[in-house]
Amino acid sequence: MAALMDALFRPRSIALVGASGDADKHSSLPQKHLLQHGYPGVIYPINPRRDTVLGLKAYPSVTEVPGPVDHAYIMLPTRQVQAAFEDCVAAGVSCVTIMSNGYSEAGAEGLQRQARLLDAMCGSHTRLLGPNALGVVDLNAKVALSANEVLSLKELPVGDVGLISQSGSMLGAILSRGAAAGVGYSKLVSVGNEADISVAELIEMMVEDRETGVIQLFLETIRAPEALRRAALKAHAAGKPILAYRLGRSAIGQDLAVSHTGALTGNGKAISAFLKDIGIAELSVFEALLDAPPLFRHRRASNGGIGVMSTTGGGGALIVDNLGERGVNVIAAEEPTRERLAQKGIDIGSAPLVDLTLAGTNANTYGAVLSEFAEAPEFAAVVAVVGSSSQFRPDRAVAPILSVEAHKPIAVFLTPNAVQSRALLREAGVAVFSQPEACADALSAWFHWQHPRTQPDEADNITLALPPRSNDENTLSAAEAQTAFASLGIPQVQEWTLPTDPAQWPDSVLAAIKFPCVLKVSSVDIPHKTEVGGVTLAVSDVDMLRTEAEKMKARISSKLPGARIDGWQVQEMIQGLAEVLVGFSDDPAVGPIISVGMGGVLAELFQDVSIRPAPVTRDEAKLMLEEVKAFAPLRGYRNLPIGDLDALADVVAKMSNLARCQNGHVVEAEINPLAVLPKGQGVRALDGLIVLKRVVESPSLAS
Repeated sequence: MAALMDALFRPRSIALVGASGDADKHSSLPQKHLLQHGYPGVIYPINPRRDTVLGLKAYPSVTEVPGPVDHAYIMLPTRQVQAAFEDCVAAGVSCVTIMSNGYSEAGAEGLQRQARLLDAMCGSHTRLLGPNALGVVDLNAKVALSANEVLSLKELPVGDVGLISQSGSMLGAILSRGAAAGVGYSKLVSVGNEADISVAELIEMMVEDRETGVIQLFLETIRAPEALRRAALKAHAAGKPILAYRLGRSAIGQDLAVSHTGALTGNGKAISAFLKDIGIAELSVFEALLDAPPLFRHRRASNGGIGVMSTTGGGGALIVDNLGERGVNVIAAEEPTRERLAQKGIDIGSAPLVDLTLAGTNANTYGAVLSEFAEAPEFAAVVAVVGSSSQFRPDRAVAPILSVEAHKPIAVFLTPNAVQSRALLREAGVAVFSQPEACADALSAWFHWQHPRTQPDEADNITLALPPRSNDENTLSAAEAQTAFASLGIPQVQEWTLPTDPAQWPDSVLAAIKFPCVLKVSSVDIPHKTEVGGVTLAVSDVDMLRTEAEKMKARISSKLPGARIDGWQVQEMIQGLAEVLVGFSDDPAVGPIISVGMGGVLAELFQDVSIRPAPVTRDEAKLMLEEVKAFAPLRGYRNLPIGDLDALADVVAKMSNLARCQNGHVVEAEINPLAVLPKGQGVRALDGLIVLKRVVESPSLAS
């Protein structure tokens, strides 16, 4: 790790492959940036058509360079990259960054190109950053190895924030905005396609880096979730917070899901749940990414709320409103805090927002209130809002902020464009914001930030009761799914199975059916029965059962002419207190996910769901239930009957164990609806769906 870090961030020598002597070309920029920012090592321009490049001796190839090369930066047309990369490997270069694109992001042909790069590395000590990576910046080591034009800035503030970006251009944008705002960085790196060096590995490097205290991620996807989990655990153990801003929160790809679960965990919700689970704080306002780091230098030490004090009622209300929308608890000062301030002649009242007004805009009053809030145990963090005085009279309210020693986060929101005050606060390490949305977003991320969850013991694999299947069968029938769920120990509703033709219905089965009952179609082609009229409630007797089966067959034939009808499910009528959806899916980015929320046909409409990486324990499942607003009636809201939430949590935990299935790879599964009965009476699964990964046979020798 140490050797790779040196080659990546502090190389003693750099080869610029494709370096141009034409100052108007992007391929001339890395050399200019390195020289401009005082790179102390040796630069080798690689250009077979020139003897010199921008005053430095050029070489035809890396293997012809007279000394060892720690880091090579390739900026050639895609068709020329493979040969240049192989030349770097032959020369024993420790680390190669490929800026060129046209690889895994460019489809099947690009994937093949990327595979050839990895093949060329086999057996060597060369490591690859990228391809499609814009480069590396280490401001402490004076390494500005990138073609991003933001490095043309003369002054780049140095700080302790390390940035890892999956977007090359956004690395430059963040550095530019940070420089303008006085935000300092230690290291910045664009990872590109992560063919070799990954986000997770770079996090581990920054954990080891003494100059980095806070790690920021600009993410587009997650490529190696378990490696990222391990890296996040190391960062947490080292006391280095990780903040993430993520693209990809749109609805693209939801229509690929078979079940309701796919829609409920879409919009990037599965990734957000995963990041929270591994202790990474996610921000949703881009500006907050720049301003938030000072908040996260404090771990949340209490369960208290947020205290808000202001010199302007309107500015304070902006913060309170934005925090409230994000589910952050803004509270009033408790009686002991108010009494201590009253003894100093300051009456703050009992409202959640302490508006000191213009009369309180002085060092004595503002400083006294802030000092008390910083010590008050009821507050986990404090927001100090300052109005126009921050721009024109910073001695009145900004100076007191600088003098307060706090062991909890203090976020400052300056309502005017107070450039000088903002710079003073940033220099002192105070989290200062110029946008109320960014301030509230950063505080919300901090407020909901949690320790990484310890996953349950992975030794307990499970075996599902699965029917034999052929290569083209991956969706179980409802009856088969319910049998599989029953093998997990999940209670099922009493059910009778009948063949498709009513003339073949056994008298013994008909005699056992309890009326009134529910009739459902059984078909692997119909995952959502209600949408095609495949469910009939309150069937009163055998004659009605036969009649409704014929009607149902006709409805389905009309709406889905090609759908197979495998038979009929007849179930006892269960009237629970609520219908719940418990879903499982193998998310393509982060792996197994468990979800629970409102069930029935309205599951997707309300999107009221709690999500976790699977598996979860029963205690974690109980916490999930507390997050679902629709379950308030089951908790006895306004004296309503209490539901059996213990039994529901048990089902969620058992369902999450599908992540450990050893006799089939479950892609999607859900129980919808699961009837929740009164406390002590349990739950009953009324319908289920399981989609397995298709069986792919290995090609025979003859083929």
